[in-house]
Amino acid sequence: MTTVYVQDDKVTQEFNCSDGSTGVLKVEDLKTAPTYYFKFYAHSHPSFRLADDEFHDGEEVTIKDVLSSDQVALKFV
Repeated sequence: MTTVYVQDDKVTQEFNCSDGSTGVLKVEDLKTAPTYYFKFYAHSHPSFRLADDEFHDGEEVTIKDVLSSDQVALKFV
């Protein structure tokens, strides 16, 4: 499982991961509740989205892609 290190201030930001990969977290404000879109640079992991109620420290996400399945956990720093 890869840990994604993000700040919990709910703004667009770059992030680092425990396996050395990096990416960007884009916060999309949909007026009712924000959505969090995680995109990895260099395609090391599939991109994924989280709803506002899923964005918390320790959240574990299984990302299913066409060819594989990947697991990540959020860690607020």
